[in-house]
Amino acid sequence: MKIPTMLNLAAALALATTSLTAAAQAAPATAAAVSAPQIIEGKTTVNGVRYHYLLHKDHGPVVVLLHGWGSTSYMWRFVMPKLSAAGYTVLAPDLRGFGDTDKPQAGYDKANVARDIQALVAALQLGAKVNVVGHDMGGMVAYAYAAQFRDQVQTLAILDVPLPGIAPWQDILGSDRVWHFKFFGNRDVAERLIVDREKAFFSWFHNSEAVNAGAFTDEVENVYARKYSAPGALRGGFEYYRAFPQDAIANQEFAKVKLTIPVLGIGGAGSFGPIIGDHLKHVADRVRAVQIEGAGHWVAEEQPDATADALLKFLPAAR
Repeated sequence: MKIPTMLNLAAALALATTSLTAAAQAAPATAAAVSAPQIIEGKTTVNGVRYHYLLHKDHGPVVVLLHGWGSTSYMWRFVMPKLSAAGYTVLAPDLRGFGDTDKPQAGYDKANVARDIQALVAALQLGAKVNVVGHDMGGMVAYAYAAQFRDQVQTLAILDVPLPGIAPWQDILGSDRVWHFKFFGNRDVAERLIVDREKAFFSWFHNSEAVNAGAFTDEVENVYARKYSAPGALRGGFEYYRAFPQDAIANQEFAKVKLTIPVLGIGGAGSFGPIIGDHLKHVADRVRAVQIEGAGHWVAEEQPDATADALLKFLPAAR
């Protein structure tokens, strides 16, 4: 199979690492023009892990945004304000092992990380129902969340990622498109080769997976390099890949009972967009798909307006 290749908004969305000016330089003009809702930054401990998060509280439904590898919650810096401005309560955490969240030695299978996020939602008293949106590793966590807490999830959106163990997973594993899965999956090797070269590697990797590589400015790469240079950050991120065999077993068990909630697959036209809809039909009954033109893997950063618009058309009404 061939796979196609109370803080102000500025401080909160930059994760206290970059300025509004830098964020605006990285943003398309339309995204930068979104009015600034109030977003707070916080930390709380769940399941023994201290989680960092961004949160906008409103009267609308709760949307949980989960980032992937090569990113942190900073990836949502353009999408989160649009959802917030529309009236949604929006939570964007740094996942276990990433960003400003703790980086423990273990616990990186997606079902366990999903339990972290469910506990975080409960700790923040966000309500009984959520809408979960995940990109890359966050998409895998999002599916595990919906599969484990079926009565707590209204909708699920998965952005540009296949699910371990779900067809055509084996075909994907055999393609050049995911060469990095095995590289990252070998414990210690990737860490030793990338440490002290984080910016060079991530700049190359973001470009290699992007169509609109201009979204990854020097300012953006500085943010990601700083986060992935933190002690334990490379190891924590790679542990998500090392958990794939365990994830595949869990997903095959979850998929025995398909999700009945609405599920949206969003994929870049230059990445998994052409297959994501059919892929998700293996795990859910009510699937729709959106292919984002002008985007590769990093849809929320390459084409944030199109990504936000797709979500706003899919999510339950906020007002």
